[in-house]
Amino acid sequence: MTRKFTLFLASMLIAFTAEATMPMIGTTTTDEQPANLAFVESEDEGFWWGASFDMASNYIWRGFDQPYCGGNRNMFDPALQPGVSFGYGNFYIDLWANRSLISTYTEFDIFLGYEKDNLTITLYDVLWGVSEDMSTMNPLKGENHSLTATIDYTFFDRLRLHWATTFIHSGDKLINGKQAYSSYFEVAYTHPVCDLFDLELTAGATPWSGPFWCFEREGSGYSDNYAKGFNVTNLSLMGLKDFELGDFTIPVKAGYIFNPMTKFHYVLVQTGIAF
Repeated sequence: MTRKFTLFLASMLIAFTAEATMPMIGTTTTDEQPANLAFVESEDEGFWWGASFDMASNYIWRGFDQPYCGGNRNMFDPALQPGVSFGYGNFYIDLWANRSLISTYTEFDIFLGYEKDNLTITLYDVLWGVSEDMSTMNPLKGENHSLTATIDYTFFDRLRLHWATTFIHSGDKLINGKQAYSSYFEVAYTHPVCDLFDLELTAGATPWSGPFWCFEREGSGYSDNYAKGFNVTNLSLMGLKDFELGDFTIPVKAGYIFNPMTKFHYVLVQTGIAF
């Protein structure tokens, strides 16, 4: 058993063996981008909507700082992240965007989702590098798109399992030219601390070679510079707290992220407003 796999199993063991008898105070978030819309709760029937605007010290996704395409060259790159959600019953559409202020990295995502009790299923399209060339908005023509399906299930309102697989992406190819179906799975455990805030421990990894998103430390090529096989990419410890202000919610998240594959460390601070 490799050292990387042992490290990942140890992180999951901590999550699975932790006490799971008390209800969670706040909300948990997945690795996927619209975490700032997690405050919206599905209703059994009727139309609902929600909106938010977040500010983050960096755009970290699955253990990588996204603006640098896996090169991980900057610890601090403030990002503005607005989002809006529209739903009917248990079905919803999320629109989410990112604008990094130093790297000028841009991204626009569209999510179609279904949420029922502890189960959430989504299908989403990611468009990055949005520019004046509107041809990139067409997923059939643009090369800056990826289509991914995810499934989440939460046990005891505390222990969340997450799986994501990419089915369409122009660069999601192995060296032999076959479709890679780049994937990511994650285990997250959330525990209340003295009724003050939630503490979330997360461990995430790519189960097999993932040329779409899981890059080696140096360079940014897809076809010949991706990590091979199983790799742990995301170990994080976050403090989460939602402050209520009338009809508004002010979510605050702060903590530490370590990517064992690239050996990079991050401190993330994120806050915003939601209604």
